[in-house]
Amino acid sequence: MTIRNVAKEAGVSVATVSRYLNNKGYINQKSELKIRDVMERLNYHPNEIARGLAKKKTRTIALIIPDITNPFFPELVVAIEEVAKSKGYSIILVNTKDGDMEDNHFWTHY
Repeated sequence: MTIRNVAKEAGVSVATVSRYLNNKGYINQKSELKIRDVMERLNYHPNEIARGLAKKKTRTIALIIPDITNPFFPELVVAIEEVAKSKGYSIILVNTKDGDMEDNHFWTHY
């Protein structure tokens, strides 16, 4: 499901859907209602990774923990995640296994 599908179903342009999603620019009320209805009906949710790439802002925080089994860290992670989520951020949690960042698979992917 893409923004193009939403635009086609709502009978508006892709640019209009984009303006709606980004809350930028004018959209008449009738188009806004159509877009909202189509998004709900199709269960459309914007791809946050794609949005992050386009905006060059991912709103993602990498949280690097040396040992998630240490009782201190789960509480810390939950607290950070709650605050991050309330501010519109997501968390990527990396457990470095006793601080060994050289052998961690995370670095080979990012």
